[in-house]
Amino acid sequence: MPAMQPTADQFRAFRDDAYDGPIAQVNLLKFRVKANYGPDGPEHGNDETGAAAYQRYVDAFRAAAAEVGGTCLLYGHGERYFIGQGDWDAVLIMHFPNRAAFIATLNHADYPEMHRHRDAGLLCQDLLTTRPAVANT
Repeated sequence: MPAMQPTADQFRAFRDDAYDGPIAQVNLLKFRVKANYGPDGPEHGNDETGAAAYQRYVDAFRAAAAEVGGTCLLYGHGERYFIGQGDWDAVLIMHFPNRAAFIATLNHADYPEMHRHRDAGLLCQDLLTTRPAVANT
């Protein structure tokens, strides 16, 4: 079921996983029709989409991730389902050298500022963390 944040158990399992190599995160995103900024935000009352607010988050998150070796592999809006079905608006795939780099991005000094754009624009998401497959030889 789509959510907005990991549960405490999910975060601990991610943080404490012994694997220390590269990871990629596949985010399936559903945006609010209209951005929902709080009354204290300068964007409050602007007539803009959730996708526009989330774009601010993506721009800032990409910059923060780059400081620790993270890269954005893809940020694309959904075109159509070729196999299966669902109701996602976009996909964001981020690559990090290790899980500590991702956690460092979440602890970036600017994260609270960038996160408010995420909250304003995002309705819900699914996030799958991945690691490289090892070929059987």
